[in-house]
Amino acid sequence: MASESQIFVLLDHLEHKVYDLSTLADEQQQRIRQLEGDVARLQELNREQERQLKQPKKGGEAMVVVPKSKEFVNLVSSSLPDAVAREAVKHQLDEYIRDLDRCITHLSSLS
Repeated sequence: MASESQIFVLLDHLEHKVYDLSTLADEQQQRIRQLEGDVARLQELNREQERQLKQPKKGGEAMVVVPKSKEFVNLVSSSLPDAVAREAVKHQLDEYIRDLDRCITHLSSLS
């Protein structure tokens, strides 16, 4: 059987663990409350942004859709003799055009 001093040491060690765990639990509960507040705030911000997207723009301005120009592709295909290089440049141009479309859409949504 364990001696009395060993039991006291074990109890003291157990008390420290209980204290540490209760402190950790309190900190985690506080962190949970903070994160729940952040979630609520972000959800409200998300709802507000969705409302703004759904509202028609002031002044009757409609979103301008810029058609992709095929003239660029024709110009590229006529000046490059190699089919592989032509396809690579065509693909890169398409990427640039998509990026420009995204930028224009983003800028028009800001105004």
